[in-house]
Amino acid sequence: MSFSEKLKELRKAKGLTQDALSRAAGLAHSTVPKLEQGGIYPSWETAVKLANALDVSLDAFKDVDDAPAAPDEPAAKKRRKK
Repeated sequence: MSFSEKLKELRKAKGLTQDALSRAAGLAHSTVPKLEQGGIYPSWETAVKLANALDVSLDAFKDVDDAPAAPDEPAAKKRRKK
């Protein structure tokens, strides 16, 4: 399942319109339709906003084929250098 398919599934399960989800997440009204059509791909920040608006954890998106990569944490970088 792709991110766009998972987003649409979660949105519909919550009974939200695309516009309502965009507003709840603080995104432009055109963002959710574009994400669901696969026209754009979310940044990590956008994925977090969507998860919060849908009242789900980011784990809800973990099984998608094209999940957004988490930003590197400074501590993780230090561990890799050792």
